[in-house]
Amino acid sequence: MGASSPLHIAVLAGGFSGEADVSRRSAAMVMAHMDRERFHPYLVHIDRDGWWTQETDDSPRMAIDRQTLGFESANGDKVVADLAFVMVHGTPGEDGLLQAHLDLCGIPHTTASARVMATTFHKGWTTSLLRDAGLPVARSVECLSSDTWDDSRVKEVVAELGLPCFVKPNESGSSIGISRVAEANELWPAVEEARTTGTSTVLVEALLTGREFTCGVIPDGNGGLQALPVTEIVSHNAFFDYAAKYDGQSHEITPAELNEEDKAMLQRTAVQVYQTLHLEGMARVDMMMVEGEAAHTIEINTVPGFSAQSIIPQQAAAVGIDKTSLISRIIDDAWARR
Repeated sequence: MGASSPLHIAVLAGGFSGEADVSRRSAAMVMAHMDRERFHPYLVHIDRDGWWTQETDDSPRMAIDRQTLGFESANGDKVVADLAFVMVHGTPGEDGLLQAHLDLCGIPHTTASARVMATTFHKGWTTSLLRDAGLPVARSVECLSSDTWDDSRVKEVVAELGLPCFVKPNESGSSIGISRVAEANELWPAVEEARTTGTSTVLVEALLTGREFTCGVIPDGNGGLQALPVTEIVSHNAFFDYAAKYDGQSHEITPAELNEEDKAMLQRTAVQVYQTLHLEGMARVDMMMVEGEAAHTIEINTVPGFSAQSIIPQQAAAVGIDKTSLISRIIDDAWARR
């Protein structure tokens, strides 16, 4: 790595979204499995009360210096972060706000740039970029923050996209605020509901019918990329919503039961999406295999979950990469990019 002593790694957790609890579980997993011979990790909480850390669960909170992600320990030692391991899902960890701060302060981190994170957090922008690159995505219509759709406009959208369709906040992670609309008179109320998440615009997407899969992409340890084994998502709900992801209302099959050609196609698509969007570190691409067509990308996860229930650790384990090795690989990649 080129460092003469272990690096101090600030593991960032929390955030301001509905995913803060999931973020803390992901960060706890990173803390538990980081290689202590190579790294000195400490947990940095980011919440409405400020940025803080603790030396033990029972010790007082210590304020974090946001310019250095540093703190002064109880015995007077000053700790400064060499690198930030971002485990904040939603805002500010996936929308570019945290990355803009880290980039400005010169602190290397495990995610893509602020510009890339802001772009990929916006579902409409991401869909447009992938569509322009020739990668299949669902047909969609955006509802701007100033728009009010009357019955005529609703009929136009339904005619263009069909029913059922999905209404999604453009800037909300982890399926929060998403509605499945089965009747035309449900469409505008669903748009208004999506707006309550704080998003500026709303995306309405056509229904894709098929099997749902997800594929993680990680650094390969040699300057390249590795597509992990594909997982099939079988949701017990109408779609892979927050409850399906985090409350056990789905099950995952890793590796997915597919022929080699389809596995390779899904892995290749995941890497193409990763490269098209200029992602960094680990990311996960959710896709739908529509019969007779190429895989359609349905969601990008730029700070994917890393808890005991999360998919990327499952996928890595399926090819013999344990959590400690995966964490080290992500840190090494970020350090090399600094």
